[in-house]
Amino acid sequence: MKLVFPDISRVFDTDCGQVPTLVIENQPLLLRILTDLQEQSDGNDGQAVLSADNKPVPIAKHMELLTHFVPFDLNRKALLTKVCAALEKNANDTHYDATLHILQQMQDYLYTLAFDFPCDICYTKLSVGTLIKSVGVEIRQNRDRLPDQLLDYMELVGEFERRKLFVTYNLRSVLSDCETSDFMQTVLAHGYAVLMLESSARPLLEFEERYVVDEDLCEIGSIL
Repeated sequence: MKLVFPDISRVFDTDCGQVPTLVIENQPLLLRILTDLQEQSDGNDGQAVLSADNKPVPIAKHMELLTHFVPFDLNRKALLTKVCAALEKNANDTHYDATLHILQQMQDYLYTLAFDFPCDICYTKLSVGTLIKSVGVEIRQNRDRLPDQLLDYMELVGEFERRKLFVTYNLRSVLSDCETSDFMQTVLAHGYAVLMLESSARPLLEFEERYVVDEDLCEIGSIL
């Protein structure tokens, strides 16, 4: 996947064999870019352009801006919606007979509850989908380390939604260099699309392709 910003000449390609990092030291530019990405993530128009297989794709569907890491929550609404949809499909396909049996039992139970009341009570939304949603589906977070949690989340999004570009903001402020290097190596090994957006430069790492926009808006590539 490729991401282009109108104020920066570089094309950021996540399939370049390294993890692209964009360091923006000019605060007004950084704010404009973050605002633009968030606006487009919310479904509004913007200037940054994301492409997959050299075709423009909507940022709202194909990119996530990750800014909150402590704590990092796997249970985001969009992902849980897809998980519930997958569970419902599994119930109606692989477990069809068992699903019919359980729904019939549930209906009988609900009508038993209503029998003692002097009115006719009906249940218009009884389905396997509403049953699944009613139990509060959540993904159990089994790993304590932030890099592992991020990688788990990327895997789940790819499994239940689609391949996306993950733009992390100031992730290196909360990860050590060693943790970041391991994170980058795993990202590359699994083919995840990641752009690390940072407000200040830290030591250049082996798996990183860095691009810097300094305070004077001068653009500087990686220096090994």
